[in-house]
Amino acid sequence: MQTKELQFVHFRVLFNNNEKLIIMNKVEEKEIIDIAVEQLNRQTALGAEVYYFKRDFKNTTKEVDAQLQLPMAQMTIKIECKKWINKTNLSRLLTDINAHAVDVQTMLVTEYINPNIAEQLKELGFQFLDTAGKAFQPKGMKVVFMLLTHPELVNAPMRTIANTAEVALGTVKQVMDDLTYQGFIVQKSGTGKTVVNTKALLDKWLDAYPANMHSKLNQTLFATDNPEQLKAINTAEFDGYWGEELAAERYDHYLKAKDFLIYLEPERKQAFLNAARLRKPAVNEVPDYKVIVVEPPFEIKKIQGNLTGLAHPLLVYANLVISTDPRNVDAAKRLYDEYLS
Repeated sequence: MQTKELQFVHFRVLFNNNEKLIIMNKVEEKEIIDIAVEQLNRQTALGAEVYYFKRDFKNTTKEVDAQLQLPMAQMTIKIECKKWINKTNLSRLLTDINAHAVDVQTMLVTEYINPNIAEQLKELGFQFLDTAGKAFQPKGMKVVFMLLTHPELVNAPMRTIANTAEVALGTVKQVMDDLTYQGFIVQKSGTGKTVVNTKALLDKWLDAYPANMHSKLNQTLFATDNPEQLKAINTAEFDGYWGEELAAERYDHYLKAKDFLIYLEPERKQAFLNAARLRKPAVNEVPDYKVIVVEPPFEIKKIQGNLTGLAHPLLVYANLVISTDPRNVDAAKRLYDEYLS
């Protein structure tokens, strides 16, 4: 990929804190754009070239970040880069793009766009690129989960990683290449490969988790009229693991669980339902105490957590965050600090 600067800028002055932050953000955005366009050129024969713009600190008006030239297609496309895109900032971002898309097409470039937002962008006619590659697709998510929870696997044979993550050997190769390309796996002399920038990797995994892992699991809603009886069940008898609120309560002793989530293999489900005396909610009923029974993403022993009968803190953390309940989000932060940081 050829990268050109429209204007050469040599800063000779000291920057204030705001300007330093702007520069850091622009460097991050440039890296994201470079990776996304390089991947585009690897997958197509477009021969795309990127031109970057000078940032004028005196002018606070939002400008596009760069422009993409496609010589073979004789097209010029403006680039708007955003590190993170979610439902909260999407509307404002699209408004900004429309303001600068009067005379030329504009493409949104980011690290990761989840399927729901991708579909929304397609419906609205917006072009976009992301750098996620294979690592944060459904099968890749399983590999990344294993690398986050067992970082020593990074040096294991690919067949071992494939068996552990329960994916095809080819998927492991694609994911490892993608993570290396994104800077999450590095080769260190004398020690082999290492997973680095784990907080950023976890954040990207978490962003993709609702659409590309959680929604792919078989889940069934039940209700209980006796939550204390439910808590007293010995889940080891059913090879099950508590997740979400009850797991957070037992890991941290901070959250008081109101709703319940348990991971069970399909063949153990009915025995648990009978022992727990769970029932299906009536039509239009909103149970006081919900119980979600979930089939695990892997053979169930692989999600075992730090304490008996609890799922791995990473799964607990992910489900707490996506619940949007302020109590759970607060508990997730505590869980992260104690078990995942």
